[in-house]
Amino acid sequence: MKKEPSARQIDNADRKKSGVDETLMKKERITGELIVNKIDDTSTTELVVFKDKDGLPVTYDAGLESQRKPTTPDDLSVLWHEILSPLTVIKGYTGTLLELSHAITEEQKKQYLRGIESASNRMIRLLENLRDITRLEEPDALIVHPVSVHDIVRQMVSEMQSQTKKHIIKIAPTERLPLVKVEPEKIEQVITNLLGNAIKYSTQGGDISVEIRLIRNESDLRKMFGNTPLMKLPCVVVSVRDNGIGLPEKERERIFERFYRVNNQIIKSTPGAGLGLYISKIIVEAHGGRIWAKNRLQGGSVFSFSLPLARNIGN
Repeated sequence: MKKEPSARQIDNADRKKSGVDETLMKKERITGELIVNKIDDTSTTELVVFKDKDGLPVTYDAGLESQRKPTTPDDLSVLWHEILSPLTVIKGYTGTLLELSHAITEEQKKQYLRGIESASNRMIRLLENLRDITRLEEPDALIVHPVSVHDIVRQMVSEMQSQTKKHIIKIAPTERLPLVKVEPEKIEQVITNLLGNAIKYSTQGGDISVEIRLIRNESDLRKMFGNTPLMKLPCVVVSVRDNGIGLPEKERERIFERFYRVNNQIIKSTPGAGLGLYISKIIVEAHGGRIWAKNRLQGGSVFSFSLPLARNIGN
């Protein structure tokens, strides 16, 4: 079995011969610890190899760093970053397979391919989200029919539970609920977004609960939820409660904006374009409902959305 090259195997003479500056070699923030470097024989491109977070060697085009633009808090810069990030992973892993195929094991090759698949799926989700935004912002975009919200919730909870071992997702007992007129796939997307966030930002694990409540009038609404946005009544309200990091009060009203991400280190370190909650808002409002979020007194947050009963939605 061939041994993976090591940084200690590159002496000073080799470094000078490669043409890679010492300061460049110390840029561990790019992908990790430098282990080898070379200049492409057919161009002036500096191909630097780092270890990624899993200890795998990854080639990196040093010229890309000088092309990076400062990040600005506008929509295009966020979108640019979210598109570039998975493409950089794909390019890096692909380049590694081409450049170092002789020096890495078969198991490492499989890990690279899994990384390429994961990054590709991330790109597909982003593009699907952008497509959904375009479609949902058009009038009459939904194809609705009466369905049971409880059935949708139960299906989504089962699917999301299979993706985590650190969390227990529970559905709170509820009374028999009337039907709502929705496009089921879109409401599934909303519930998946909310459960996905609850899982991602409850880093220590724990319980996540989903509650479905029938709200008959204003009195029921105030009793169960306190201050809420104005909404059509009667309605069904779905709530997802977690024990995670919660929401900064100053930013709570902005989390449903397009491309907005809370200024929190845990959230910033988690991949995402800030589109999930925005898309959820568009979907819910297209169904005549409202969506909102609050912090829990005991820690964590609760995200809720309403769906008017079927007889309150026009055909």
